[in-house]
Amino acid sequence: MSKILLVDDDVDLAELLKKKLISQGHEVVVVNHGEGAFEMAKQVKPDIALLDIMLPGVTGFQICRKIRMDPELYSISILMLTALGDEPEMLHGLEQGADDYLTKPFNLEKLIEKVNHLGVLYDSISNRNTVTNYPGMEAVRREINHRLARNIKLAVCYIDLTNFNPFCAAKGKSGHLKALEFISKLIVSVRTGMGVYESFVAHPGGASFSVLLNSEDHERFCKGLIEAFDQRINELYTADEVKQGYIVARNRR
Repeated sequence: MSKILLVDDDVDLAELLKKKLISQGHEVVVVNHGEGAFEMAKQVKPDIALLDIMLPGVTGFQICRKIRMDPELYSISILMLTALGDEPEMLHGLEQGADDYLTKPFNLEKLIEKVNHLGVLYDSISNRNTVTNYPGMEAVRREINHRLARNIKLAVCYIDLTNFNPFCAAKGKSGHLKALEFISKLIVSVRTGMGVYESFVAHPGGASFSVLLNSEDHERFCKGLIEAFDQRINELYTADEVKQGYIVARNRR
């Protein structure tokens, strides 16, 4: 079950929601004001945040935005609770990084349905590749949706290692792991070296990687990555293999 941060200044409603969520097996922490809600999120590191929009001091929109900008809390699933049923308000919440919204008054079963969905989402985007430590496709989809909601012009660079299977057949498991670690570290090195900080890297699986970038950065990033790969590719081979210019792989079929 999920750890949930509930932020709502309606004390009675918050208590009702807390009891319902606990009855479903969730752990719930309640904050009844906007001030201190973000700090509580930093402290408890919830899986899901339920944020009322109209809060005294700090709005749910502002809390949502701060969570999305924090590297420790970024992956939290966020549900906005709003008495404002107007479409502009809902869109504004999504632009701040919310994953979904629920309009008051609402049925408690509908809330549970939304929470369960967000729990699945959180689990899927929290899963990371055991070798590269990058998230998978669900994280990519979510990141794209968040950026498009904020009208950010983006580019998606798809990186694939050609002839990866023959390489692994020749090099075995250790070679497989070394190649994945090589490309994942190379991506980070190029990104950092070029100052391309507003980027998002994912490893959907196999020898494929995806990098989300601001549209103005993608050409120089791709060029830099290709140049760095060509300069360092020999690190994957022995001196004798580099000298002879090929490796031998056995076809196991």
